Amino acid sequence: MTERDQIRLDRAMREIHVRFARDGEGMMIAQMVHSSHEAVPNVLWAKVYPYWMVAEHDGEVIGCVQLCYSMPVGRMEFLSFLPNLPYRTRALGVRALLELGILTLRKSGAQAIAGTVGFEQASFKNILKAQGCTVLASGNVIAKRVA
Repeated sequence: MTERDQIRLDRAMREIHVRFARDGEGMMIAQMVHSSHEAVPNVLWAKVYPYWMVAEHDGEVIGCVQLCYSMPVGRMEFLSFLPNLPYRTRALGVRALLELGILTLRKSGAQAIAGTVGFEQASFKNILKAQGCTVLASGNVIAKRVA
């Protein structure tokens, strides 16, 4: 990446604000997650802080990701966005959520970070591979409601 490209990227990244989600935003997060991941169980979304981060663009929440704190391997799951976002806005949101999510999990003690990428999200897998991630395994994501 050239210096000029980096300057343009830095300027563009200022359009996206990433923060921890507030508990009152649980239903909005649920809607994004259900629109991006159809098979997610119907559960209560009242408590999302500090387990979810959101990305904002022009004051509107456009995306989210779940942080699963653990050591030595932390996890980032359920990367989700509003439907029909412009490609550029979505790409900036992905980058911003990943960067701050990685920093947050590293600060909590994680030495590595893992996550699940659905087969239908090949473009996202390619973005992650370009960022140095490797595919560990392929399989099924299994869920069971326990409460």
